[in-house]
Amino acid sequence: MTDHSMEPGRIDLRAIDEPEDALQADRIIAAALARSRGGPNQPRLDALESLSGYLRPMLAIAASLLIVATGTVIALGPPEPSSQPVAILAEWTESQHVPTNGELLVAFQGYGR
Repeated sequence: MTDHSMEPGRIDLRAIDEPEDALQADRIIAAALARSRGGPNQPRLDALESLSGYLRPMLAIAASLLIVATGTVIALGPPEPSSQPVAILAEWTESQHVPTNGELLVAFQGYGR
């Protein structure tokens, strides 16, 4: 948009001047407005439609994470008891130790027993 024959530092603004053909300016403006409104060539997307493009990759990632987590849980298996609760209780009784709630949970390996 600059004319090298003009003075240095000056910008040629003739391209944004009023065009000689008024119909051409109307066609350009109409085309720009049609594109901004989302005409037949460019359908407008709402938020759900734009998110639907991410749905399939997100489901694939979630499924792979579920498979990895399931495999990890199966590979670890149930925890092996380090010692029987009866032996631990007998030791506490002999030493007259009053166990804390945390010690009881460790001895019985949680609430499940």
